[in-house]
Amino acid sequence: MISRRTFGQWTALFTAGLPATAGLPATASLAATASLGRELDLSTPRANLLAYMKLHTSLARTRIWYWYTGIFEAALAQGPVIPLVAIDTLIRRDVTPMADGSFRVEMFEANYFHEVGNSTPLLHMQNPLNGREVTPFHYREGPHDAIYSERGIYGRLSTPPPATAVFTPRWQRAGDQIWTTNTFYINAPYPLPIAKWPLEGNTQERVGSFANLFGSAAELADPAITTAKCTFSYEAFMEWWPWMQMGDTAGQMLWHAGGCKLHTLADVPPTSRTGFEAVHPEIFEERPWETFSMMAIDYQKQRQPVLR
Repeated sequence: MISRRTFGQWTALFTAGLPATAGLPATASLAATASLGRELDLSTPRANLLAYMKLHTSLARTRIWYWYTGIFEAALAQGPVIPLVAIDTLIRRDVTPMADGSFRVEMFEANYFHEVGNSTPLLHMQNPLNGREVTPFHYREGPHDAIYSERGIYGRLSTPPPATAVFTPRWQRAGDQIWTTNTFYINAPYPLPIAKWPLEGNTQERVGSFANLFGSAAELADPAITTAKCTFSYEAFMEWWPWMQMGDTAGQMLWHAGGCKLHTLADVPPTSRTGFEAVHPEIFEERPWETFSMMAIDYQKQRQPVLR
C-alpha cells in the first residue's frame, strides 16, 4: 500500500515550544512585489535548498500545515472510469533549522474519505465496482522524520547521501510563476498478501505519482520572506485500497488532488475540519502520536480478513 511521500515523505522530529500554527508573513505579497526585479539564484546546492525549503515549508523554526482535497476514480480493465470516493488530507510539518545548515522536518498526516460534494466522513458505502457493503478505513501516516540538506533529502536515522551528492530540485518557471515536480514509483509485493487477505490483498503493488509545488519566484528570491505561499497538485495511479475488497480484480485507482500551504490552521475549510475532528482529532494535539502509522500497517492491526 502506497506510503504517499512524493514531495515530502520524510520529516523532522518535533521539539517542545513550537507554535500551534505557522503563518505566512503578512507582508509577503508586498515584499514580493518590491522584489520583482531581484533574480532568483538557483546556481548552487545551497541556493536550491533554501528556495525549496522556503516553498515547501520554511527557513525558520516553525510549524507548517498543508490541506488538500481530491477524488479517487476507479478504472477496471474493461469499462469506463468512474468516480469512486473523495478524500481530504491534512499535513503538519514541524521545521527545525540545524547548526550545519540543514533542516530537520517531522511530518504527521491525517486522511479521511467522504462522498463527492459532502465533507462528512463516510462510515459505510456500497462499492459500485462489486456491490459489496464496505467500511472505509480513514488512515493516518507518520511521524516521518527527515533531514533536508544540500546533499538531498533522507531519513534522519538512515545513511546520508554521499558527500558528492547534490540536491537538485526539478524547477520549471514561467515569468514569476515557479514550480518543482516530483515523481515517485513503486513496484513491489503487495503488503497484504492475498493468501491471507483474499479480498483486501493483492499480488503486486504498482504505484506512480506526480506532484507539483507552485509558488512565486519573487517571494523565493526575497531574503525577508522565510515561508512563501505555495499551492500543490497531485496525480497518482495505484492498486485498490484494501477496504474496497477488490482482491485481485484487474484494474487500478486514479487519484487527483489539489491544495495549498495554509496561512493558519484556521484556514482549513470548516466542514473539512469537522471531519478531521471526528475521525482524527489527535492531529490537532501538540504531539499527535508516537508509533509509526501507515495504511498497510494499521489496517492489519485493526481489521480482520474478509472471507470470500
